[in-house]
Amino acid sequence: MEKIVRNITVVEDKARNIRINHGLTQKEFGEMLGISKSYVSDIENGYTGLSVEHINKICNNYNVSFDYMFGFCEKINRNIIKVEKIDLKLLGSHLKEIRKELNITQDKMAQKLNISRPLVTHYEKGVRTIRTADLKGICELSGISADWCVGKLNYKLKIKTNKKIKPKEIKKLMGV
Repeated sequence: MEKIVRNITVVEDKARNIRINHGLTQKEFGEMLGISKSYVSDIENGYTGLSVEHINKICNNYNVSFDYMFGFCEKINRNIIKVEKIDLKLLGSHLKEIRKELNITQDKMAQKLNISRPLVTHYEKGVRTIRTADLKGICELSGISADWCVGKLNYKLKIKTNKKIKPKEIKKLMGV
């Protein structure tokens, strides 16, 4: 029998810890998020992930930030604004601003995130909700706060990221 590899990310792990620390059952936590107990279980076991909207609800209800949920900071930024619904147009304009500051094309951004260029266009135009992994990837790539991206901060904040250097980049740095 083939072993199933589960991918529990820092986001799902933090959500689970928040649930447990607040003494909530999976059912109670699911009700707050508008999802079933079994979906919460799937999240906590790495079978599925949290959406950006789910993370926003957790942030609003438990006074944590996206940056905390993504593992970009240990301390919780208390300056975040509670946003009931993510404004996709604002998020899109912030993503476009980040891409322009990085001086890369939509094609290059798509390549770096391993997604399609049309998806980058949809994110920037605010016509599609961004996937959690893509938002985290953009923040890691740019060093810009996820909270600013989603409108929970009124100012752009730099974050520390744990960028992994690829073997190809190591060879380039070493001149091999």
